[in-house]
Amino acid sequence: MTSPQTQSQVINLLRELVVTTIDALCNELSKSRMTVLRALRSYGYFSSFNFNSSYFTLKDTPDFDKHGLWFHGPIGFSRYGSLTQSIKAIVEHSEQGLTVEQLQKRLGTKVHNQLSLLCRKGMLTRFYFGRNCVYTSAEAKLQASQEAKRKGLIKKPKAITTIQIPPALEALTVIRLLVEMIHKPDATAASLSQRLQRRDFAITAEQVRGVIEFYALGKKTEN
Repeated sequence: MTSPQTQSQVINLLRELVVTTIDALCNELSKSRMTVLRALRSYGYFSSFNFNSSYFTLKDTPDFDKHGLWFHGPIGFSRYGSLTQSIKAIVEHSEQGLTVEQLQKRLGTKVHNQLSLLCRKGMLTRFYFGRNCVYTSAEAKLQASQEAKRKGLIKKPKAITTIQIPPALEALTVIRLLVEMIHKPDATAASLSQRLQRRDFAITAEQVRGVIEFYALGKKTEN
């Protein structure tokens, strides 16, 4: 157990330094690594999401921005924790999903390996928009909204407007259907319905035909 005096020494020094490494704290205070870590755990701290998580700061030091990030020079900290956890949260909170370039610019570090891991584990998904791979939420309805906004199917209104949606259907379901119709222009109403139902969008083949008629899309609707 770390004594109150030792804990105060560790916390006061890190508050003075703002950001530093465990080794620097140990050397300055002549304390063991375990003693310093116990003191930090007792108070609360963040470790950097870059530089191999080797930098530390106190829990009440960061002034996180709207993306949950705070930088001390090139050293980055995240309210979400590790780089992998931060990527997942930032992508999920984005309106249109994010490309590798956008994520790397925001985080200031490479993200390829973490993105591959998140996609393999089914924690994120992705689609191609032109030559860009866009990463989105793994949650079906949020993913559909992000993809639709990226492709311009949903545009942020300059003023409050009324969007006409076929009766008894949710807007995201209709948007997802329109996206599927773009991807599968020759698909039948029945197959489109089945594809959406597998993604937890409640829509029947008859409702697919109704959407096509509602928007006068002129698509074949045979079974």
